[in-house]
Amino acid sequence: MNTQHWISHFETNTRLNQELQLPDCTCDLPEPTRAALARSLAIFQLGESGGGTRLRRYTRSIAALESLQGYQRAVDLFVAEEQSHAALLARTVTHLRGTLLKKQWTNSIFRWLRDLVNLEFNIQVLLTAELIAEVYFGLLSLRCSDPVVQTVAKKLLRDEMGHLSFQRDFLFERLKTLTPAMQRLWRWQFRAIHFATACVVSWDHRDCLQSLNVSAADFRARAVRCWQSFQSRLERRLSEDGAQARQAAESTPGYSRSRSATMQSPVI
Repeated sequence: MNTQHWISHFETNTRLNQELQLPDCTCDLPEPTRAALARSLAIFQLGESGGGTRLRRYTRSIAALESLQGYQRAVDLFVAEEQSHAALLARTVTHLRGTLLKKQWTNSIFRWLRDLVNLEFNIQVLLTAELIAEVYFGLLSLRCSDPVVQTVAKKLLRDEMGHLSFQRDFLFERLKTLTPAMQRLWRWQFRAIHFATACVVSWDHRDCLQSLNVSAADFRARAVRCWQSFQSRLERRLSEDGAQARQAAESTPGYSRSRSATMQSPVI
């Protein structure tokens, strides 16, 4: 994993978020739309405002792995960028004359889930939220006429796409150590958790989606397509890595294709 690339990326991007100038204008959206957007964005703001305590704790356990040298520093900067998102969203909620939240039920469940198992599961739950955010901010950037909301949504959309690449790099390093059967099991449970999250978000943010002329079913369909795109790229990397490993093995002196096939055959 090229952690130095991500360290440089997050250092630069967080500074850009902190320096981002928002349009100097008042909110002229119709009252129902304004209220729905303010509540919805306040929920996302709460989700971005965490201190990354759980994630940092997990990363310390793998800091010594050769393939993940520098990952702990990259995660620290990733958390700082998430907090810069929280600041931008707070400014947007204030612009919409909304109220910032200190607690909200879906956010509480999300935080609880992230602490259930291990680093990989923590990253997976976080990744699920980022896949949903890519769809959400993409819709806001296209369908909301407010200049401040558009500016913030476009910036966060670009950042979330970077986050997806960052998480895909990490998952690739971890999943390539698993057997194909375990990789398929991971894929199945990841897909189930993602779809369940999309259903909850489409219901909890239904007023906001309605104000954007997006149905809950359409939002879920977009979320599924986003997951499929992410997963196909991840699986392509895993497949290419597996092919390279086989080629390297076959070029090793003394390698026997028939012996290798026998060793990999399931016991019946």
